Amino acid sequence: MRCAASTLPRLCLLALATLATASCVTTPLAPTPTLSDDDARALLSADAARRARFEGVVKASLPGLQGAVVNATLDVAAEAPSQLSVAVRSFFEVPQQILVASGGTVTLYDATSGTARFARGPATDQSLKNVLGLPLAPDDAVALLLGRAPLEPAKPGWPAPRVRVVDVTAETFTTAIERPGRGALHWTTRHKDQVATAVVFFSGDGRRVLEANVAEHAAADDGVVFPRRVVVTILPDGGREGAEVVLTVQDGRFNGPPVPPEAFVLEPPPGVSMGVL
Repeated sequence: MRCAASTLPRLCLLALATLATASCVTTPLAPTPTLSDDDARALLSADAARRARFEGVVKASLPGLQGAVVNATLDVAAEAPSQLSVAVRSFFEVPQQILVASGGTVTLYDATSGTARFARGPATDQSLKNVLGLPLAPDDAVALLLGRAPLEPAKPGWPAPRVRVVDVTAETFTTAIERPGRGALHWTTRHKDQVATAVVFFSGDGRRVLEANVAEHAAADDGVVFPRRVVVTILPDGGREGAEVVLTVQDGRFNGPPVPPEAFVLEPPPGVSMGVL
């Protein structure tokens, strides 16, 4: 294109601008969604109501001695929000360890030393450490297994957790679930289906303790999508070394029939004493 600047300067400039614009067309980015704290709580609460239970087999890759990885088979039953039963099978397919949590109490059976012992105590953030090496309370383990945000009070009569939005992207939103008397969580959820994708656990004084990422998902019979493979990173803290635990649902059913109450009862045989955790 040739233009005489003395006669048609404005027309030439307009034509050149039009050609440049036509050659550089861009698609506008979708706006980032906005989300209030109240709306986030409502979404998480509605989703939690759809995630009731799990019963089945979970494969666990656990840290062993001198950096080795130990693979274990777990028989697991869970009822939201905090009932949990985990049985670790031995090489001979019999329970070597059993942990049962119900009503704020944890009961442990342990035969790893060759002598079976039973012990009981209150549920704490260290309840699953002896069994799976995870410094987790039973309700947090249930939350991870079901992909269900823990919004119940830490204890009866205590205030419910505060939900605060800390990040929103086009795909996900992250909330801080601040629990009086316990460490907080950062819970990341997909907008499109409310599925949890990542969780960060904090100690009571604000230190990061665990990071969990949901690597795979599975759908229940009713269409609700649950975590299938969860990678949990235990962060170094003081004298504690970091480690990784991978939990993979091998065979099981989400949102199936109610788990029988006896699944969450563990008592020693007659004549065997109960120790204290």
